[in-house]
Amino acid sequence: AETERNLRSLRLFAEASVDTATVDGRLVTTVRTRDSWSTQPLIELSFATDGTITGRLGLTESNVFGTGNYAHIAYRKDVDRDGLELAGELRRLAGTQLNVGGNYYNLSDGNWGSWFVGDPWRSFNDIRSIVYSGDAADRQAIQYRNESSSVRDTTRYWHTNYSHRGVAGFATNATPRYYTRFGVVAEIRNQKYVLVQDTAQMVPDTVRAFFGVFGEYRRSEFRVLRFMNGFAEEDIDLSATVTLGLNIAPDAFGFDGFGLGPSMAMQAGGSLGEGFVHGRLRANGLFNAAGLDSGRVNLAVTVGQKLARKHATVLHARAGLLDNPAPGGEFDLGFEFPPRSWQPHSFVGTRSLWGTLEHRWWALNNVLNLFGLGFVGFVDYGGAWYEDQAPRWGGAAGIGIRTGSSRGSASDTGRIDLGYRFGRDVTGSRWVISFGSGWAFP
Repeated sequence: AETERNLRSLRLFAEASVDTATVDGRLVTTVRTRDSWSTQPLIELSFATDGTITGRLGLTESNVFGTGNYAHIAYRKDVDRDGLELAGELRRLAGTQLNVGGNYYNLSDGNWGSWFVGDPWRSFNDIRSIVYSGDAADRQAIQYRNESSSVRDTTRYWHTNYSHRGVAGFATNATPRYYTRFGVVAEIRNQKYVLVQDTAQMVPDTVRAFFGVFGEYRRSEFRVLRFMNGFAEEDIDLSATVTLGLNIAPDAFGFDGFGLGPSMAMQAGGSLGEGFVHGRLRANGLFNAAGLDSGRVNLAVTVGQKLARKHATVLHARAGLLDNPAPGGEFDLGFEFPPRSWQPHSFVGTRSLWGTLEHRWWALNNVLNLFGLGFVGFVDYGGAWYEDQAPRWGGAAGIGIRTGSSRGSASDTGRIDLGYRFGRDVTGSRWVISFGSGWAFP
């Protein structure tokens, strides 16, 4: 089962099955696959109610020259910027255990990118992993604050960042059913956020470093479903997982005072008839002598149910809380996140609560042997606000169309939705047609 999941995760195969058989008196493994289109055109367009157009046009290749390696190039247009994005990954470099990859964004308001090299965890049976990664940025970061749909304030920062991070882990138990892992992490970072109008002033370096330890227990449980989030067969991860970590940030490493950064991640799920239920909780923070310096808590719950082979109903709800996030790191709902049909940055803040309910009918999965066609009905409701604000809410309800590749290896879909917006801050027409990418849960 894990080999099948690994094959599907390569995004080279539309279907994969592994079994055993007896051939000439010998036990053999049989692997059957159906190839997917590894060369995928990327066409994503989103239209906001205020006329804003965003999207990406490009090409993704998940099997470069038949090697199983990945490459990606695209032109992207976001709400606040546009430019070129590049990405790539070499798996098992030169026949070794090493993976090497990275991405780079050359955009109108600055550049940023990341890279990694190492031997990652590949299966439940792996007993060790070591990975080095880094990132760099020289770009603009925008912090939004909304008092209403018509009153918006923006603060612009120039963000520079250089970081290096190493993670090494080992497993004390490693079986196909469960594992227990422990590891260490170390990071050094030089990061600055400077108001755009102050970039000509001298700003001292802020080099900081920390080190930490972590442990993780995971018990394997997956559901293999088709026609849930798209037309392809997919693995729904319902594994019971607990991850605990503790980072140590001494004042000698650049911090204002000695700090401790605990973190926790928990996940659990289970089958629910022909569907599933899934929950995830993540929390982390940095504490020093003055108390909580910064922190984040996120909770998400998903219930998915299949009433018929080509029908799926998905209910997803999410809540979050931030304390002293980096500029631009606030919750930002609307447009590309539910509630759909709202303008970009409609709901921004350090508190967030939202949910969406969709019924999906994947009516035609192979039109002209090229694409699939589906239909949905939906209801969204939610909002985001700052701690010193009253909660702001909005919603949308309507119907939509979903399209996706009939030979694809993932549940990637495009969406066209006709929605009726509701809420006290609605401006302009309440009926809106929105375009974008479909959402996959959990």
